[in-house]
Amino acid sequence: MWRKTVWAVALVLGVATPALAQSGRIIGQVRSKDGSPIVGARVLVSGTTAAALTGDDGRYSITVNAGTYTLRANRIGFMADSARGVVVTANGTTTRDFDLTPAATQVAGVVVTGYGSRDVRDRTGVIETVNEKSFNTGRVVSAEELIQSKVPGVQVLNSNEPGGGISVRIRGASSINSSNEPLYVIDGIPLQVGGGLSSGRNPLNFLNPGDIESISVLKDASATAIYGSRGANGVVLITTKNGGEGFTYTSSYSMSNTVKQVEMLNAAQFASAVAQFAPGNTAMIGTSSTNWQDLITRQSAGRENSMSLGGGRGTMRYRISFDALSQDGVLAGTGTTRYAGSLAYRDLVYGDRLEFKLNFKASKSDDAYTPGCVLGCALGFAPTMGVYQSPGVFTQYTNTLAPNNPISDLALLSDFGTTYRTIGNIEARYRVQGIDGLTATVRTGYDFAQSQRSTFAPSNARGEIVNSRGGRFDRNNPQQLNVVLEMFGNYTRYFGSSKSDLDVTAGYTYENQRGDYSSFFAQGLTSNLLGPNGVPTAAVQQASLSIVESRLISAFARVNYGLLDKYLFTLAVRRDGSSRFGPDNQWGWFPSAAVAWRLGEEPFMRNLSGLSDLKVRLSWGINGNQAFGDYLQYPTYSFANAQAQVAFGNQFITPIRPSSVDPNIKWEQTESTNLGFDFGFLRNRVTGSLDLYTKKTNDLIFNVPVAAGTNLSNNVTTNIGKMENSGVELGLTWKVLQGGSNGLNWDANFAAARNSNRLTQINNVGGAQQILVGGISGGVGSTIEILRPGSPVNSFFVYQHKRTANGTPVLDYKLVGGVVTPLPAESIYVDLNGDGVVNQNDRRVFHSPQPDWILGHTSTFRWGHWDAGFTMRAYLGNYVYNNVASSRGFYANVVPNGAPVNLEKSVLKYGFYNPQYFSDVYVEDASFVRLDNITVGYTFDKVPGLRDLRVFGTLQNAFTSTGYSGVDPVAGNNANPTTGNYGIDNNIFPMSRTFLMGLSARF
Repeated sequence: MWRKTVWAVALVLGVATPALAQSGRIIGQVRSKDGSPIVGARVLVSGTTAAALTGDDGRYSITVNAGTYTLRANRIGFMADSARGVVVTANGTTTRDFDLTPAATQVAGVVVTGYGSRDVRDRTGVIETVNEKSFNTGRVVSAEELIQSKVPGVQVLNSNEPGGGISVRIRGASSINSSNEPLYVIDGIPLQVGGGLSSGRNPLNFLNPGDIESISVLKDASATAIYGSRGANGVVLITTKNGGEGFTYTSSYSMSNTVKQVEMLNAAQFASAVAQFAPGNTAMIGTSSTNWQDLITRQSAGRENSMSLGGGRGTMRYRISFDALSQDGVLAGTGTTRYAGSLAYRDLVYGDRLEFKLNFKASKSDDAYTPGCVLGCALGFAPTMGVYQSPGVFTQYTNTLAPNNPISDLALLSDFGTTYRTIGNIEARYRVQGIDGLTATVRTGYDFAQSQRSTFAPSNARGEIVNSRGGRFDRNNPQQLNVVLEMFGNYTRYFGSSKSDLDVTAGYTYENQRGDYSSFFAQGLTSNLLGPNGVPTAAVQQASLSIVESRLISAFARVNYGLLDKYLFTLAVRRDGSSRFGPDNQWGWFPSAAVAWRLGEEPFMRNLSGLSDLKVRLSWGINGNQAFGDYLQYPTYSFANAQAQVAFGNQFITPIRPSSVDPNIKWEQTESTNLGFDFGFLRNRVTGSLDLYTKKTNDLIFNVPVAAGTNLSNNVTTNIGKMENSGVELGLTWKVLQGGSNGLNWDANFAAARNSNRLTQINNVGGAQQILVGGISGGVGSTIEILRPGSPVNSFFVYQHKRTANGTPVLDYKLVGGVVTPLPAESIYVDLNGDGVVNQNDRRVFHSPQPDWILGHTSTFRWGHWDAGFTMRAYLGNYVYNNVASSRGFYANVVPNGAPVNLEKSVLKYGFYNPQYFSDVYVEDASFVRLDNITVGYTFDKVPGLRDLRVFGTLQNAFTSTGYSGVDPVAGNNANPTTGNYGIDNNIFPMSRTFLMGLSARF
């Protein structure tokens, strides 16, 4: 099939039908009054059947016989425009552009789709586009932060670290072990699901947010099926700037301060706890009063300078940009630095027939991470101890189980990473001669990333001494290369007799991904002099190399058909072949269909008071998810250890054993249905959309237990069951005040979404009907969540703690003669099944980490030269397991002889002596309201030598209102991509507030 597709596209590219001797062409562009192209506008030649639809660049081409004509351009929502006396000569080309005036305040613009674009009014799927003027402001390191709280049903969850990891969830999670991250596509080049490679920070940090023109989020299957086996979690299309005029320079400076830390016992409280529960340790805890978190945090600074130069002549446009960003973390020693450059070029050659585009981006990112256990040790080290035992000598415990002095680790250990990344593509689109509306496109591109992360611990660091390692050095050097070739054709035509239009796209793609993962480890260093810059010699040196390669070959097609400007139809299909699966499961079909009815264009709707627009949409489709390990259908072999050697006579042989494997493993499939309404009121001053959806995922992939002896292991990765998501989304845009250029203008945007999730089936794998997940800190192999049919995925699985009459959890001990006596589980937890014994059978499903509602609001104001805006969000009904409190909030931590550890402050509230990891008291309501940013700016338009100058200030993380006791109520929602732990808060990086000042000048 793919060979036929290649030849078909090649044939289209080679078509060059000679023009008829007596014919000529009319070409041009249809734009809105603001200069933006209008997609899908009709250009008709009066007195003939000749007509054309504009493409995604607003351009059209019509072939007619020589003569003089009248042209008419029209588009729903705009006032039609005509051009008389347009002369066409034989074999000649006449240019006529149109600028259309909006008929009323309206939802206007273009939404980018896979392999094309549509007018926002013509969308049949659920596609939301956020443009540059609506992006979030402030210190934005990564692209995802630009749309936080902007799109209904889209969660953007980031850590508090500078440039730290970000998770994006579109309409909830649709997988368990596979990635739940969307597919990112930058200027047509798909990245590895989740963003690709980095040295440990967010992979999308390589992209300068200032280079981005728009971000489109494809949410339903009708929109994402064109991406087949990678679209189950949604698709995020990032379009970067490829034009502009003049030189622009932007500079900003920011300061960040800690606003919340983990609440630990102070010196007096800690000394009291030791005196009560471990009086034998009183003499060794010291008499100082030290807040270790204050010592390892700081007021941090951030700087960013960016510049761009754009211009061109005729149809040629170019843009060059450079950005330098440096952001320190509020935790000493942490930070991120990025240098990024980009080049964009486009031109029309051979008249308007061949459009050429080039996009190239390159960046270097340097990241500094929290070394060793600096943060964890700052929580655990006794607040009654001083920093130094004597001048230049750090205070340390002699017990090997005690935490390190965090200031010592901060001074001696290092952890740095560097990532180089470059992405680029070349695209050529040819308007086929003699066939108006037919274009053929060839696009080739690449994504290359190489990173290096090095950790160093000298031999005199406490951790090296107590563990007798003698110093160690680790370096990981992964690199990835993704190469893409795409060829597709597009045909558009307007049929005047039936008042219908057709838009057909079909093509072929080839992708190859290769990853080289090398690492080096040394231990027992003979010298610390080189630090992380080299290893002279060492007692142990190990190197490893792993190479992983995969391919994806696809054919796709999509048809858009519109009738009478009222009835819209979309059909799409993609066939993917992936090397990540065995021979019997490598190919899959991913179809979709959608219909829409513009009710607002019907005569019986036009006289409804206040209603100015109404459209109903219905879509269905199937997507896949192949974002998990490679070669899982084949066994891998590893050498056994010395204890497993087999004797053959006098010789001992080390056996090689295969891994467990399911040769029939296949990709997950998600089937979704969406019912939507687009509406407008008051001459479209209030516009919005309402969507109701369901998503059903089949063949969920998970690592599950199997019966011993059945698969060479007690676990195997396989397809285990089904999951379902359903929800509702509402988006509103309200032009509250329209005061013109000198008056007050206020635009308000509201987003609300509710998603319900539940696991519907677990296959009978090894007899398991439920699977424990959600590993936590504390204990050995402890888990706090469950996969059980009928319950939300990752529901908490805990004991019901008994309460006193006033609602306080009962203690887990009693004092007998001044001695602590632990109580049995039956005295602490409710025996739910009534069998007289409290065990695993008495744990219950208790709340879900997913919010019931996600709300977002943005307001922007303009008054003369002033502008202002703010963005806020709220999560309602989400719960988080506070693992920081459960693993640190019990008195037994002060008991170990010679190693008393400080306690999390919840111990004063609950009073537990031993850890109660599985108690429901640590499952907390983490609902919150947060004002994410406030920005105020002023523009000077009469500065000599400048077109304009804008100065601005932004306050980020202005306030958070929540009842959650941890550092950040969002922390638990940032799932670990490896373990899938969702809703478990192990975050102890301090929360900060940032104030930024900056200026932007256009020359």
